[in-house]
This record gives sequence, structure tokens and C-alpha cells, in this order.
Amino acid sequence: MKKLYTLSLILLISGFSFAQNVITNGGFESWTEGTPDGWLITLGNNGGSVSQETTIVHEGQSSVRLVAPNGTGNNRVGFTDFAVTPGTNYTLTYWYYDQDNNARFRHWASFRSDTAALPNNQQVPEFQPSTYNENTTGWQQVTVTGVAPAAATIMRLDFRVFQESNDASGGSVFIDNVAFGTNLSVNKNSIEGLKVYPNPVTNGTLYISTQANAERTIQIYDILGKQVANKVTSNEAINVSNLNAGVYIVKITEEGKTASRKLVIN
Repeated sequence: MKKLYTLSLILLISGFSFAQNVITNGGFESWTEGTPDGWLITLGNNGGSVSQETTIVHEGQSSVRLVAPNGTGNNRVGFTDFAVTPGTNYTLTYWYYDQDNNARFRHWASFRSDTAALPNNQQVPEFQPSTYNENTTGWQQVTVTGVAPAAATIMRLDFRVFQESNDASGGSVFIDNVAFGTNLSVNKNSIEGLKVYPNPVTNGTLYISTQANAERTIQIYDILGKQVANKVTSNEAINVSNLNAGVYIVKITEEGKTASRKLVIN
């Protein structure tokens, strides 16, 4: 029976177990002294900002907001360099929200050999787009894939926002749920506006909310794959005080869409 439970858990969280996502704070949930942990902020000389946002989020409790400078240059948030394997196929996926429907915004992922950027003809066009993201309201997902060049040893990832032409105020864009790596499980039909918090849980109450706020099924599994909770509810507050401290998987199903999240209970 224990083997069956374990197999069930592996199937449930295969996206977590076998996908190699190198972004450790892709939801921008963790911030220290105004900077998202694991990320670097670079500002131009003409104003604008990069800051934490807790109201406009795609998932979780925060996102990052990039406000364009009022002149030339760009403001950016970038992940510190991480190792890549030449010839390996990588996927970048993230969600963005163009608040003013006018931001000039794009991702910029540069393959490098040690500290030097590879020549332009060795870069991957999907990771260095020549055009900006579409101006549109609401959260939009971007997913691109490409193979690391033969000379690549590291990747440097930036998200950049530029001043909109003839717009002295500049544009602003929000970014959330960034992932970069191999074998990523990308679900474009994930539950819109899903928030699972706090994580870790310290007071015995877990909150789950969505944009639809419809009736949903909540299933929780322990590290052996055994189901320890199964509840159908439209309430946001879920009582988990009966669960021991440890790591769990929460599976949420709402209106035919399913999402799974790791959960830590202290």
C-alpha cells in the first residue's frame, strides 16, 4: 500500500519532481529590503521604479511591478546567472499584466560563456525577441523554448520595460510566476487568480482563493502520497490544524481546472 501511495504522489507532483526549474522565487513572494530575493534590480537614469505589488497579482500574494523611466533606457529586474547545459532544450514561461495597456516590455535572456555574452548570431531569437510583448489588458502568459548554444555555460535573464513613445509618464507592467528550465510542465489553463497562502502555515488555517471564487475540491496529500484531506467548499479558509508539521501537496479543482501546489505546515 505504501508503494501505491508513493506512486500516486509521484504522478501528482511530476511537474515538481522532474521539471528542472532554476527560478527559486519566480512568484516574487520573498523580498528583502525592497528587492525580490534571488533577483537584481537595475534602474535607468530617468526615473521609474521596480517594486513589490500585493494587489495586482496572478497567483500568490505578490508580484513585481516595473515602471518605465521617463526618458531613454529601461528599468529591469533580472535573475542572477545560472548554469545551462549546451544542446539542452530550455523553456521560459511567465505571466504579465500591462496596467496602462501601453508598456513597451519584453523578456531578454542572454546565453553567455562564463561572464562574456555570446555573439548575437549564437543567441536564441525566442529568448531575445526583436519585438515587444503585446499591449493588452488582463494577465497574459508567455512561453518560449530554445536550445542552449554549444558554447553556452550560463544564462542571464532580464525583464525590461521601456518608455512608451510620446508618453512622458512611461508605462508599467506586472510580472508573476516566472519559470525557466527543462521539462517544465506548463499549464495554460491553470486556475485564474489562484492564491494559496500563507505558506508555510503556522496557525492551522490555510486560505485558498480564486478569481471565480466558485465551489472547489481541495485534496491534500502527505509525502507518501496518502490523501489526508478531501473537502468540497467555496470558503477561502481551510482548517488544517489536524495535520502534522511537514511537507504536503494541495490539489485544487475548480470549474474543470486543476492546479497543485506544495504546502509546508509548521
